[in-house]
Amino acid sequence: MSLVEGRPLVELAPLKDLVAAVASGTSNGLVGAGDASKPGSDLFTVIDAFDVPAWWYDPGKKMFTQPFTEGDILSSAESKAALFRQRYDLLRQRVLRNDNFMPVSFSDQEKDRFYKLSTIDSLQGREGEHFLIFGMLSQLEEGKMFLEDKAGSIELDFSGMSKSVNGLFTESCFVLVDGYVEDGVLKVEEIGLPPPESREKSRAAFPNINFFGGQPSLRTEVQLRAIEVANDNGIIVMSDVWLDKQETMDALSTLFEGFSHSTPPIAFIFIGDFSSKPFVPGSGETAQYRDNMTALGQLIAGFPSIARSSHFVFVPGNNDPWGQGALPKPALSEYFTKRLASRLANVTFTTNPCRIKYCTHEIVVFREDLLKRIRRNSVLPPVEGTEVVKHLVRTVVDEGHLCPLPQRIRPVYWAHDHAMRVYPIPDVLILADRFDSYSINYEGCHCINPGSFSAGDLSFFMYYPVSRTSQYSKIPKK
Repeated sequence: MSLVEGRPLVELAPLKDLVAAVASGTSNGLVGAGDASKPGSDLFTVIDAFDVPAWWYDPGKKMFTQPFTEGDILSSAESKAALFRQRYDLLRQRVLRNDNFMPVSFSDQEKDRFYKLSTIDSLQGREGEHFLIFGMLSQLEEGKMFLEDKAGSIELDFSGMSKSVNGLFTESCFVLVDGYVEDGVLKVEEIGLPPPESREKSRAAFPNINFFGGQPSLRTEVQLRAIEVANDNGIIVMSDVWLDKQETMDALSTLFEGFSHSTPPIAFIFIGDFSSKPFVPGSGETAQYRDNMTALGQLIAGFPSIARSSHFVFVPGNNDPWGQGALPKPALSEYFTKRLASRLANVTFTTNPCRIKYCTHEIVVFREDLLKRIRRNSVLPPVEGTEVVKHLVRTVVDEGHLCPLPQRIRPVYWAHDHAMRVYPIPDVLILADRFDSYSINYEGCHCINPGSFSAGDLSFFMYYPVSRTSQYSKIPKK
């Protein structure tokens, strides 16, 4: 690859190689080495973000359809408009299916008990009346917030709000706004996130659609649950595994040594960054980065039972090579990982974000310092005295999107925005962030932030599928 001065926003060559590999089914992010031939290979599947199926909701037909064109990384401008339309349509159909928006009879008395959504174009000439509107927060003029839907836009005035808000609100968030119109401005009295919908209700509404991706298992759900019970060895999750630090390698050696005397875990999910220093193309760090990966492979190979039995998943961070410009981030190149992969029986180098299907469990993994970014760009302060991480989890789940930020703050490849969706709600949501570690249950989803392994206190989480719980652990420093 030719080198240019400076650090490019998006390096095209690796991305084009990735697309070609995905098309031919040879990407090292699809199947772990030797994994496809194993009898239980369908029990643990890693789904590349570029392989997540695209489903578009058609409000006219009230059903999901797949677009006729394949999503390219460098897509047309129409894809950007479609991105926000699809987010709007997806969330609106979910809102309208909520019990509070579905009257059970046609009597006027019953109708008054339920909410009715209005569109922005219906507000004209109706000043003083109260309306409930669903739309997207936008800054169409400097210093002014607007609410947009498919019919138009209207300026918002938050000065009359009587309550604080639950959740974190930024531009490009989809919200429900209750208020009245005065002088062409919507005076906001209350604002909230769209109500969530349980995983079971979403699946019941569209039972024949595979939103998550991956091939369905040939086993029944009863068989899969029996396998989970028989093999509840846990899944280890850790983030910021700096392989260029000797302290990290010593801690991993201690961890593997402990598990070598017992049953190996189901999987190790290693989430980047994999170096303490950002990777800069052309800086001479390429060989060192590869050698660090090789050293990890040698370390794991020293514990044969773990190298042979456990699955290893590697999710890149923002400072890992390549494609630093937008999400989803491609998997680590084979140039860096080939030696490591040769020493492990089941290894997958995948994208950020990615999805993992284990028996009956659907797991979404995303590496991003999301809390810092969202707080920095919030347009409204959250309720005081509550944990901010609860607001973050609620925002991500209710928005149905891993990164509900404006494109200028955190760009997403327009044609692959569907890979960022959190719909239906997964069983486990791993939001790897440098903020303090936590685990929270929200709407049937177990949300985990393992924190920073190398930059913190060598802590990690172990998730147990049968009990759907996680355990905070850390390795004592020497």
